[in-house]
Amino acid sequence: MTNAYALIMAGGAGTRLWPLSRENRPKPLIKLVDRERSMFQIAVERLDPLFPPERVLVVANATLTPQLQEQAPAIPPENFIVEPSGRNTAPAIGLAAVHLLHRDPEAVLAVLTADHYIQDEARFREVLGAAVEVAASGGIVTLGIEPDHPATGFGYIERGALARTVNGVDVYTLKQFREKPDEATAERYVASGQYSWNSGMFIWQAARVMAEFEQHAPDIYTSLTQIRSSVGEARYNEVLHEVWPTIRKISIDYAVMEHADTDVFVIPVEMGWSDIGSFDALYDILSASGEPVARPDSTIMVDTTSTLVMSDKLVATIGLEDVVIIETDDALLVCRRDRAQDVKQIVERLKKENRDRYL
Repeated sequence: MTNAYALIMAGGAGTRLWPLSRENRPKPLIKLVDRERSMFQIAVERLDPLFPPERVLVVANATLTPQLQEQAPAIPPENFIVEPSGRNTAPAIGLAAVHLLHRDPEAVLAVLTADHYIQDEARFREVLGAAVEVAASGGIVTLGIEPDHPATGFGYIERGALARTVNGVDVYTLKQFREKPDEATAERYVASGQYSWNSGMFIWQAARVMAEFEQHAPDIYTSLTQIRSSVGEARYNEVLHEVWPTIRKISIDYAVMEHADTDVFVIPVEMGWSDIGSFDALYDILSASGEPVARPDSTIMVDTTSTLVMSDKLVATIGLEDVVIIETDDALLVCRRDRAQDVKQIVERLKKENRDRYL
């Protein structure tokens, strides 16, 4: 698989994890599930040996790229692709594709994330290897997460018939993407056994990426083609900064994936996946038995259950249940665990009130 590359998307503000996650220190850079490694470092290391560092690409903005380079020095500097500004996932993936095509016209690109938790990393690599093999033949493969409850916060993928089995991994035709459902619809999806959560991970040839843009988002294709003509030349940065602001902001799902209809496949997989979309989800990862979780260990908890505490200071609790306490050097968050998804409302208030120092 010498022509297969991984692309780690390392943007996103992670507003539901405020105040830990900030604009200049988003979720990928934070040590959330591991005391020694950031989410980005975990994302890089779990790819080895399937994708060694020289075949890992990272796309991020100019502010975050130096921090990411510092955290993953084994990745060659030229593998960090800098976005002049955030324009959502479709332009970011397209930019990576044009760089990769400059290296290798036959390259396969696995679009992955920098901030998701995967418990069974061996299974992840096994499935990813099968997906690369299918993509090398021209197909598009997405990884679908087998749902363990009727979640309403994820998009769903409906699968069709079994298409093939690769090294023991079942690959199905992809029937349709479905938007985030209401609770009744989610229950119906899960009960049918034919749906997976949309993980946002896609594996395809870089040439197929461009072909799909040309068919379904020709305006983006035209802009990417302009940028592609300058890759490897002295004028690249000038062209990039001229063209990039004109590209519309849109996700890869809306721009391409929901329209692609030829040789599109899904691999449903159970691997202990979480997007850590809230402190409640983080608690579920860190506490397998429902016990309270505290960082640092010096935290004192008396008659406290199902609670998450993260602080650099000594925190003492008495008689709490199902609470989240998060402290940084300039902010303190206290909320019920069942309201953890609403933390983004705090960020919206801060933006509205122009309290940018806390963002």
